[in-house]
Amino acid sequence: MNAPVTNTKLQPREVTTPQLINVLSSPKRIRVRFNGGTIADSRDALVLRSNHFLPIYFFPPASVLPSVLKPSGHRDPHEVGGERQYWDLDTGGRRVANAAWTFVSPPDEELGPLAGRIAFVWNAVDQWLEEEEEVFVHARDPYARIDVLHSSSHVRVWFDGELIADSRRPVLLFETHLPTRYYIHPDDVRLDRLVASDSTTRCPYKGIASYWSGKLKDGSITQDIAWSYRDPIDEIPKIKGLIAFYPQAVDRIELDGEIVS
Repeated sequence: MNAPVTNTKLQPREVTTPQLINVLSSPKRIRVRFNGGTIADSRDALVLRSNHFLPIYFFPPASVLPSVLKPSGHRDPHEVGGERQYWDLDTGGRRVANAAWTFVSPPDEELGPLAGRIAFVWNAVDQWLEEEEEVFVHARDPYARIDVLHSSSHVRVWFDGELIADSRRPVLLFETHLPTRYYIHPDDVRLDRLVASDSTTRCPYKGIASYWSGKLKDGSITQDIAWSYRDPIDEIPKIKGLIAFYPQAVDRIELDGEIVS
């Protein structure tokens, strides 16, 4: 039996972070498209969200095109919802194994509203829409918040034993459950120590990120130590064109003289 299509992973959380779980009603119209057609369409979707896994949309069965669901026989355990049973998506011209699922019998009373509702493996389908806007990577968490603030804090970044970024005008990005990110103007970065990378990633809250690799003094390259949003989505304009570094990819980052993790 084929395993389900792998979903995008959540960024790691601290092991001591308490797990929070709740089920929320979404006021948005949520649609799923597959093989040229809409296979799910609802203004009554529920969102299972947690600080330990990515949000999941659950659709009422009546909002899902029944002809595309074919029982697969596959079952597996979910970390909070108990056993899941799966369906293949099959339009006649295209089939994806184990692309939709539901909880067999949610063990927690709080998850009771999800019983009988259908979820889709995010990247097993072609397109997700919230109203008329496409959503990428995963469902947006209704509790997630991003604050982007201009700062006069002193941010310095060391790499390969040298200072490669030094700024007193950083833009700080605070995102729910995630470390603070320090975005630095290119004029305050040693761009001669960075090499444009072919890597890209997509964030449902910020847009498409382009990456920079670090050039070591011996000429070798450390892949993807920094990133930049050249054209962030309209809600996050303040970070456009600025550069942020992964703390684990450089020697250290300092904020007002204190090392940040």
